[in-house]
Amino acid sequence: MLIEKAFSFTLLLLLCLHFGLNVQSNDTDEIYYISLGDSFAAGVEITPENRTTPAYSYANALYDLLKVKYPNLELLKLGISGETSDGLINYQLNRATDFMTSHKGSTKFITITIGKNDIHRTHLINNLNNIIIPQLKEAGGENVQYTSTYYRNTSLAYDLIDVYGKNGFKVVDLRTIITNNTLCNYTYLCTYN
Repeated sequence: MLIEKAFSFTLLLLLCLHFGLNVQSNDTDEIYYISLGDSFAAGVEITPENRTTPAYSYANALYDLLKVKYPNLELLKLGISGETSDGLINYQLNRATDFMTSHKGSTKFITITIGKNDIHRTHLINNLNNIIIPQLKEAGGENVQYTSTYYRNTSLAYDLIDVYGKNGFKVVDLRTIITNNTLCNYTYLCTYN
């Protein structure tokens, strides 16, 4: 059931990623997909007794689909439940940029979902515009396909779409895709509220 819940979001990401346009690798070179963000990227298990199983998120579902086309693809899943943009800078961003620097040219896909846990919107936008996105793009280069999404928070959505769009990220615009029915059908929001 969790896989079904992640499936629709994965399809949304697939709409934004233009597979094969910039991916250059031979059959033996490993390529990487890096996922950064909060619980949406990390995956959240509903049942606490299931803690021994790693959380399955849209990053895993997207990785599974990409792996079919790119068998040499590996996932570096850095998302942390409850993460803020400051936390992302202090841990995930450093890990991602260090990884890309040591594996120059091998990262082909990056997804990021951050913002729900940030209290101050201007601080979040500043972190994205001046720290997170520039460092990701500097370390990753032009051959990486950068994609982002956000939670269905209308007031925050416009700012995130703007900052990601201006920085060359493909944005999964949930405002135009998710309705009350799809939100209830493909997430746990209606089940536990």
